[in-house]
Amino acid sequence: MTPDDVRAAAERLVQFHRRFAPLFGKDQAQDHAYTYLKGLMCCPERKSIEPIALCTGTGQVSGLQKFIAVAPWDAGDVQDEIQSVFADELAPSAAGAPIGTVGVIDESGFSQKGTKSAGVARQHNGRLGKEDNCQVGVYLIGVAPAGSALLGHRLYLHKSWYEGDEGARRREEAHIPEDLPFRTKPQIAGELIRDVIVTGIIGLDWITADEEYGQDGDLLDELEGLGQRYVMEVPTTTTVWTVDPASCVPPYSGRGQPPRRPSRAAVCSVAAELGADNARVDRMVTERRLAPC
Repeated sequence: MTPDDVRAAAERLVQFHRRFAPLFGKDQAQDHAYTYLKGLMCCPERKSIEPIALCTGTGQVSGLQKFIAVAPWDAGDVQDEIQSVFADELAPSAAGAPIGTVGVIDESGFSQKGTKSAGVARQHNGRLGKEDNCQVGVYLIGVAPAGSALLGHRLYLHKSWYEGDEGARRREEAHIPEDLPFRTKPQIAGELIRDVIVTGIIGLDWITADEEYGQDGDLLDELEGLGQRYVMEVPTTTTVWTVDPASCVPPYSGRGQPPRRPSRAAVCSVAAELGADNARVDRMVTERRLAPC
């Protein structure tokens, strides 16, 4: 980046923060918010409170710590404003696009050394592509031609945090609300999507996710109940109906009870259906090549 690019980016950062500043209360809290935002973007090493306060702020380490830990600003209000920024600045670019605005459900892991951080456990870390001691968050990202933004997020609490007295002790020490039940990642995804729809700040034309979410029938049922279109990845071993099951009920033979259950002749795996589709495409291409001019 050139010096002019850096100056332009710094001015844009000030403008961006100005929209959120009133959500943090008094002027001092607003200044801490700006310091923390600069630190996340500029701090060259660990992006924790002390180096951020010393490198990008006025050196008020304890003040910045209190702002992050106990200051009475509402993270939900900040998230709603992020959705508004997406609706105002990015979503309009999807108006003429064939796909429109897309919501992407995904998760991300953050490696941890200890065992005290909320939800930390030995689990799959997508960043590393392997099992690791980490925290995992589930995210809903809004995507439009002009850019993307975080629309919602939740921390996934591993099931080990709900096992017996030890799990209860860990939740208490991490200040996790007593009435917060265990939720699977697809359940969290459903909450994020429902929150965006209920808030009504933006509309999502499509929802997409990988197979961990695509094979969860409850999540898909919820999306259909909300009238939300989706395209989800599923394992190739997933069995599907290639026609409407209602049309597969055998005709009544005139004897005994009339059939009520559909025949499974139209059921096959996704892999088999894809193979059949590819064969049909190949056959169409071959026929087109052989057709007389």
